[in-house]
Amino acid sequence: MALLLGILVYLAWQMYVGRHVLASLDVEWRPIDLVVSFVLAALAYQSLFGAWLLMLRRTALFERRYLRRYVRIWWVSYMYRYVPGKLLLLVERARLGADAGIPYGIGAAMPALETLLAVAAGCAVSLLAAAYYGNGAYTWVLPVAVVPGIAVLLVPAACRWIMRRPAVTRRYPQLASVNLRTHDILVLLIPYVAHYVLLGLAFFLFARGIHPMPWSAMPGLCGIFALSHVAGIIVLIAPGGIGVREGALAVQLQKLVPGSIAGALAIGIRLWFTLAELVCFSVAYIYGRRPLEAPTAKEANKVP
Repeated sequence: MALLLGILVYLAWQMYVGRHVLASLDVEWRPIDLVVSFVLAALAYQSLFGAWLLMLRRTALFERRYLRRYVRIWWVSYMYRYVPGKLLLLVERARLGADAGIPYGIGAAMPALETLLAVAAGCAVSLLAAAYYGNGAYTWVLPVAVVPGIAVLLVPAACRWIMRRPAVTRRYPQLASVNLRTHDILVLLIPYVAHYVLLGLAFFLFARGIHPMPWSAMPGLCGIFALSHVAGIIVLIAPGGIGVREGALAVQLQKLVPGSIAGALAIGIRLWFTLAELVCFSVAYIYGRRPLEAPTAKEANKVP
């Protein structure tokens, strides 16, 4: 936590030192840019929820009558990522999922798989940052490009290996349904890639109201945002990536804008996206409290 606080203090210090630059800023947010940015951010988070629904379908656990409950389960557990270690996210997903017919073992395993997919998709989208760094990107592009390939090739093999362990099969026999294949991983990566692209575009629309930027800069900004996002995911002690994501983003933005503006953009986009999360969470929580729909004929005749 000391490291995270140190990063935030550094960003605040950068903004203080460059306060004259911030004071001279001519912020020109166009209402249409802010509205579109907010909508894109909301859609980005729905992409993650959609990826979870795809996993439920792949494991034959999805039931349409539980859709409202699924919405509430995912959003309530997702907000627990702001607890350091993200352990409560896993616990709550499994606990709440049990009320919707999701076996505890599968409910607990899915967040770990989601994290791997998020890192792989983030690394894939971060390759767009090569346009931002130009020739300076060659030192990191190859190692980052390897991560999605490893995920696609090794995750299915790792799932099969885990499923064959006697200790696992005896204690959690339901995990046998999480036997993902390569094409399953490729399909599941699509909504995660969409998540980063939508957030990157939302960030660009937000940022150009503070500092003029051409549309040609959008792919590069999308890439550096994805790279910063991945850094926040990897550092598990950072609640919701706070501090790590802002620090990584601010450092990269200094290639484009002064340090004070970079820090303000990094903190500002965190607050903007957090607002989008809170609005989505509130709507999902209210929507999820409504009564369950009656089961369809297929679900009613489903053999347990």
